[in-house]
Amino acid sequence: MVLIVLGTVIASLSWAMIIFYLDPEYTNFFGFSLFYLSFFLTLSGIIFIISDTIKARLFRRQLVYSRLKTSIRQAILFSTLIIGWLFLRSQGLLRWWNILLLILILTALEFFFISSQKKVYERQNPTIKGTV
Repeated sequence: MVLIVLGTVIASLSWAMIIFYLDPEYTNFFGFSLFYLSFFLTLSGIIFIISDTIKARLFRRQLVYSRLKTSIRQAILFSTLIIGWLFLRSQGLLRWWNILLLILILTALEFFFISSQKKVYERQNPTIKGTV
């Protein structure tokens, strides 16, 4: 957790430096890529820290590995949604159906990860498979 906080602080500082030192009118693809990447890392770190803190307090009996894995995945997916929204807006392509499509794709991806975790759990515990 300490490394993620440290990484989030470093990503936040790099994002702030990019905002203050790069002029969007004169930068190229590399400058915009650095902006979106540093913002993605900052946003993912912040969402992860908040999500993990809430889950640690609400789900005390959940395994730490499982909680961290879920928090990281959901932070990345939610950050992807926000970065996608910002990118589409900056390019003038933001329409409601684009965001809806992005939400549906990310939701399907989340359901895929949830179902694959369930299958692994059922393979590891075959006696639990038929019970509710």
